[in-house]
Amino acid sequence: MTSIEIFTVIASMLGGLALFLFGMNTLSDSLSTMTGGLLDRVLGKITKNGFFGFLFGAGITAIVQSSSAITVLSVGLVNSGIIGLKQAASLIIGANLGTTATAWVLSLNALDGESLLMTIVKPASFSPFLAIIGVALTMFAKKQSKKNIGNVLLGFAVMMIGMNLMSQAVAPLKELPALKDTLMSFTNPILGFGFALLFTMLVQSSDAVIGIVQAFALSVGVSFGMAIPLVCGAHVGTCITALLSSMGTSKNGKRTAFVNLFYNLLKTIPFLVIFYILNGIFHFSFMETSVGAIGIPIFHTAINALACLIWLPGSGGLVKMAQKVLPYDEKEKEEMANKLTMLDENLLGNPQFALEQTDRAVLLLAQTSGEALTAVSTFRDNPNFIEDTRRFCNRAEQYEKQIAAYLVEISTRTKRPKDGEYISLLTNSSTAFASIARIAGRVLDLSLEFYNEYGKTVDDYPEQERIEAQVFRDAYGELLLLTIEGFESRSSAISQSVQVYREEISYICDYVRRRHILNMHGDEGRREHAELLTNISYVEEKLVDLCDTVADAVIRYLEATGHDARMTDEEVDKKRDQIRGLFSDKYEMLGIEKDR
Repeated sequence: MTSIEIFTVIASMLGGLALFLFGMNTLSDSLSTMTGGLLDRVLGKITKNGFFGFLFGAGITAIVQSSSAITVLSVGLVNSGIIGLKQAASLIIGANLGTTATAWVLSLNALDGESLLMTIVKPASFSPFLAIIGVALTMFAKKQSKKNIGNVLLGFAVMMIGMNLMSQAVAPLKELPALKDTLMSFTNPILGFGFALLFTMLVQSSDAVIGIVQAFALSVGVSFGMAIPLVCGAHVGTCITALLSSMGTSKNGKRTAFVNLFYNLLKTIPFLVIFYILNGIFHFSFMETSVGAIGIPIFHTAINALACLIWLPGSGGLVKMAQKVLPYDEKEKEEMANKLTMLDENLLGNPQFALEQTDRAVLLLAQTSGEALTAVSTFRDNPNFIEDTRRFCNRAEQYEKQIAAYLVEISTRTKRPKDGEYISLLTNSSTAFASIARIAGRVLDLSLEFYNEYGKTVDDYPEQERIEAQVFRDAYGELLLLTIEGFESRSSAISQSVQVYREEISYICDYVRRRHILNMHGDEGRREHAELLTNISYVEEKLVDLCDTVADAVIRYLEATGHDARMTDEEVDKKRDQIRGLFSDKYEMLGIEKDR
């Protein structure tokens, strides 16, 4: 061949590869966009059952035509806490099986026959028609959903055209002795495996490498002895995509990438070792036979199906191996406790789904603040108690910072009015819940100051003060639980109940505080306790306002989004009487007239 012919072949080959990769990425990205975050939600739910996660992973990968896309998504879902490592392992095993669909589609180009039907079913024949339809939709359709469909058709067509161009480009090389010698060198399993591994790492697509092998099989001829190590090397090389995507994620995200790596290593290396040992003993005759276009998808599917049978029941073993490589330590446990893993940057591309994850984060912040308030309500001179309470308070503060930063990122990516209302609700609520944790921290400081000065805890209070402390502890705890319930359920009625509840707490708070002030000017033995409890009551009264802030934010959000279901005035009066009835025991303990 002349230098011009060689240059033309190389240029055509690279052009075909570029089109193949571009088409595959366009197809995968467009299908992901069309789901509008539904894929993320479904994966989060369906993978709770390992077998269904496996089936879903196989099915969605066959549609998206990219196991790497699903594996990278698994890394993000694990990093964000939506699914666990065990569920991700099942999803990854399914994705590896589902990716074999690409090879089967490409093999249709090898169909023989002179009939019109046989010609039409070849992707190389119908791809131009899909391409022109895709172009028409992307250029002239007004709805984004139709444009997305056009991108899907266009991506598939370009991928098939690229595959056909590669096959045509290498056809003139069929009689070239140098090429035959090069291909024959791949019958060495180590060389063939290593070449496919490195090339797949470069292009980050096992489907592309296997597609190239199929192109050579169609035009030049590839034996089973050449194809087997090349396909196995491509399986392992594609793991680089997940490993790269896991950089910057939590250790759990990195462990997911290692689960994928170990699965593909254990799927291919033991097979190759056993297979070539047996070949050395029995000298399989088919090793010199041309694999053809159909032989590659058969082998590609067979090795993945066999690996599924072995490793799907033993997916826990893959997880344990990943955890051995990246073991948990105390620092990570503390970081994990303080990090809202559901706020993953990989989810910001879908603002609606990211907001749902932020909602979960705010609820966790609320629960953490409640734990801090519960912990501090019974002060003990115990280093562990003080450390635990501080930890809850600090964790709530860290949560608030992460939520605020994440909401800023979401606000730059969405323009929907409903999302703006949602962001406002989450911002106001997270600030209020974090402030409740700060109140708990301040109560702890006051209690410590009192203990350091007088050497007394709540157990040393006079009986009346102990009763008052118990009443307030219960009342504030009930109010916070009601507030969290209203936020979680988005209930206008419950949030209005919070506002009624605060009336009762504010009343008993004023009543008791007046008594504390009188005590400060009376009995010497009660003066010190009264002073402490008065200071605490001023701090804790802000908690009532903060709960009211959350309740008001929920009500305003429901009004703005057209879901308001406020109680009528009569229902509010009925609820007030009901809550007063619940407070009757508290009134009696505090010596307040019930019929006030």
